[in-house]
Amino acid sequence: MLRLASLIDRYIQNGDFAGAGVIVAHHGQIVYAHYAGKAAPGLPADSNTLWPVASISKLYTAAAIMRLVELGEITLNTLVSRVIPQFTGDGREKVRLRHLLTHTSGLIYESPEMEQCLINQTPLIALIEEAVGAPLLFQPGESISYADYNYLLAGQMAAVATGVPFHELVQQLILEPMVLHNTFFPPPASEQPRIARVSAVMAEGTDGAMYNSPYALGLAHPAFGVVATAADLLRFLLHFAPDGPRVHAEITVQAMIRSQTGMARGQHVSLTGIPANQIIPWGYGFALQTEHIPALFSELASFRSFGHGGASGCQVLVDPEPNLVVCILTNTHLRSGREAWSARLQSIMNCALVNGP
Repeated sequence: MLRLASLIDRYIQNGDFAGAGVIVAHHGQIVYAHYAGKAAPGLPADSNTLWPVASISKLYTAAAIMRLVELGEITLNTLVSRVIPQFTGDGREKVRLRHLLTHTSGLIYESPEMEQCLINQTPLIALIEEAVGAPLLFQPGESISYADYNYLLAGQMAAVATGVPFHELVQQLILEPMVLHNTFFPPPASEQPRIARVSAVMAEGTDGAMYNSPYALGLAHPAFGVVATAADLLRFLLHFAPDGPRVHAEITVQAMIRSQTGMARGQHVSLTGIPANQIIPWGYGFALQTEHIPALFSELASFRSFGHGGASGCQVLVDPEPNLVVCILTNTHLRSGREAWSARLQSIMNCALVNGP
């Protein structure tokens, strides 16, 4: 693994990101962990660092909702309008919970004024109200378009259906039973000193800076609100890996990691160089690397691989064939330049896969 450590150190020396943590498990056992650089000014990156995992948070949201499905509290075919009556018109009355979890609802990505919302420190309920009235890009199920709004509304559906705030559901259904003591949604004030600072974020330099402000972290946004140590992130993913521990029933895990989008086509949020109307497979929460979307996570990973990216500079992968789990955590946002950002993460992933076992 010296080559992987050297690669990470070189990126830090080049100023591509300030700090990083990489952890790899093979057959459920940690075989490699490396931390380097600064998580934040004056804060070395180490095993104690809490990383804002950005959109990887959607996996925790999906996991909590799938537990509610198992418990009979809600179904994936539940119409959003049955739980949130205001969500009607323009085809919204046809949107179901499964459309939200698979990004096939037709909702736009997020508020067109999201940066100003952050600067204004807009409360979560106001963001939800805006999402409820957002236009649809297409009729539900006709296409696929990745959106934070999908998971914002999915979390609200779960909260309304159960009468329990969504962050409490995640704590009760996922963090506690998975023994994730170093994962927070939202992080309390006492944990703020060990949270990594992400560069190039939206609303940077303001009191609403994405991932870097108590306000943004305190939103507990279902699409991007989780912070976790590298080891805790790995522990979470092992619950979906072959022979891993299970909080969900095995049948539920398999549903989450296989395509639920049929022949839905669209433009992939993470991968360029493919047709704009490509078939895009997606599970309940998990992005999937298949023959339709090769090299999503790595040119070397199998077509059974699944995982998710985080715009804060993170990437997670589970490849069942070699039974490897890889978590990459850095602290430069993709707004710094998507192509270079993606190339860095994929090069680290490639190196981790080659050297993992």
